[in-house]
Amino acid sequence: MLRFARILAAGSMATLFATVALAAPTATELFFERPYLTQLQPGTTLTYAYKHVTSEAKLGDGFEETLDMKVEAPADDPAKRVADVIIHRGSQEGEAGPFPTMNGNPIALILLERDVKEIAQLSKGSPFYLRNRVREHLATGTVSPARFAYDGREIDGWKLTMRPFAEDPNKDKLLELVGRRYEFLFADAVPGGLYSIDVVTPTADGSANMIETSLTLTGVTHAPAVK
Repeated sequence: MLRFARILAAGSMATLFATVALAAPTATELFFERPYLTQLQPGTTLTYAYKHVTSEAKLGDGFEETLDMKVEAPADDPAKRVADVIIHRGSQEGEAGPFPTMNGNPIALILLERDVKEIAQLSKGSPFYLRNRVREHLATGTVSPARFAYDGREIDGWKLTMRPFAEDPNKDKLLELVGRRYEFLFADAVPGGLYSIDVVTPTADGSANMIETSLTLTGVTHAPAVK
């Protein structure tokens, strides 16, 4: 009987540890608090493909870009990281940063800042109000387990989803933009933590998408060590 009780106890402990291991992080932890860049070696460049598609001219032009985020360590503190982003669109080139950071992935902030400006322009709303709504919902979004393909293999990660304007008190002013939904894929096995972001704005009847924006990690390179 004693041996049986010990087996049951061991089984219960194993179940407990398995449950703890699979417990989902909060949206705040996933987006804002994890030290994604400090886990990268200085000199690492993460390359992302950015695509923006609209269904009609009044919604703005569609375009594609490549974003290269180079991560370095400041000379005064090798434990920290600073990220600079070079943006390529055709023959044009722009920059964003530097982003001194210990937590999160600044490439996501670039996408969301563009997103807020687009919504403000289309709705004639306040970018400050819209930015605050998005940030609030990032902290309370839904997190669920996700399995997706990366670097030729299936990996386990987390999906963060949100619809920040669905219940907004001013949603009548946003028209069809109120249906905009966001999906982020994160995984520890992905350099920089963030694999992709998809932002979709459906038509009012849900039969098609008015605007689709995606950002996906496509490459990782490392600068040769200085001898």
